[in-house]
Amino acid sequence: MTEGVLVDNDVVVKICAYRCGQEFLEIATISDRSPGILAVARHSISSRLGRSKVLADQQGAKTEWDGLVSRLTIIEPSSEEVDLAADFETRAIELSLQLDTGESQLFAVLILRSAPLLLTGDKRAIQALEEIAPSSSHGTVGCLEQLLLAFLNVFDNATIRGRICAEPSADRAAAICFSCSSPSVPAATIVAGLKSYIANLRAVTPRLLVAADDISAIVP
Repeated sequence: MTEGVLVDNDVVVKICAYRCGQEFLEIATISDRSPGILAVARHSISSRLGRSKVLADQQGAKTEWDGLVSRLTIIEPSSEEVDLAADFETRAIELSLQLDTGESQLFAVLILRSAPLLLTGDKRAIQALEEIAPSSSHGTVGCLEQLLLAFLNVFDNATIRGRICAEPSADRAAAICFSCSSPSVPAATIVAGLKSYIANLRAVTPRLLVAADDISAIVP
């Protein structure tokens, strides 16, 4: 079985906060296969948005989610995938690394269903998987900054910046990269900021992280 792009809760929450659901679908859909989330994520994402204390427009983000969820692929991990995920978590504990169940299950799905990409906002999980992932999975994990850079390469910069800066507390790194405290900023400055964060992560996850600065090589 082959899946499309897999995405964790943190990335979905921020996509909804930024009202970029349609842009995300356009970028991350491969051969009519929409991005996939774990079945349990439907409830946890809704709950997380509903109780958020940091979003400027909590209801707007929840409405974005309500419109997005029906267009995502819902994934139920098999028993084999659950077992493999448990093995990843055990190995992470042995190495004193932090790997949550959601990321471990998505990564198990990625391996066993030959998915091309896992997008996660959890940099601790990426660093943990760097240490325990099989070589066949190298270059298959992308971070939030790589997704945002892909947005800038496809969509109007001012529009994307406006949406991100409308929710500066959704992700501090994104707010810094997009210079949300300034009235305006050159697009090149935003790109440089995102690439800097990506380079810092790549320095500690050189094998696992997608080789390009954005995800276009995997989801053209």
